Amino acid sequence: MNSTLLALLVFGGFSVGIWFSYRLFMRGDTNAERVAKHLPADFKPEWSWRYGDTYVGYESASDRLAIVDYPYGTVVKPRDVESVEAYDDGEMGIVHRWIGITVARESKRYRLWCGMSPSRREAVLAHLKGILAAR
Repeated sequence: MNSTLLALLVFGGFSVGIWFSYRLFMRGDTNAERVAKHLPADFKPEWSWRYGDTYVGYESASDRLAIVDYPYGTVVKPRDVESVEAYDDGEMGIVHRWIGITVARESKRYRLWCGMSPSRREAVLAHLKGILAAR
């Protein structure tokens, strides 16, 4: 009984300490805040995808596509996108699913992370290709 109580107190203390440190030292540097720094203030997307510190969003009213691959970000017209492709990146049996977006005027390839789910990546890729095909 005493050892269980002691273990719970130690675990609880570590949990509270880690949470407090995160709140104190990560202020202004969370994934959502990293993405928000690269978006225009007036950007109101109809569709968007954010996973980690990567983001893509489309605003049809002004025909703008915002792409963030932290620490890089850009806002372009869909016609400026040269290519969109899915690819995998794996090491030691762990496979991460990515979408590569090449912007013509910047000669840069932005990457969107889709975690480890191929179905999630395919859904985002299909929606993104639909936006690009309409323009």
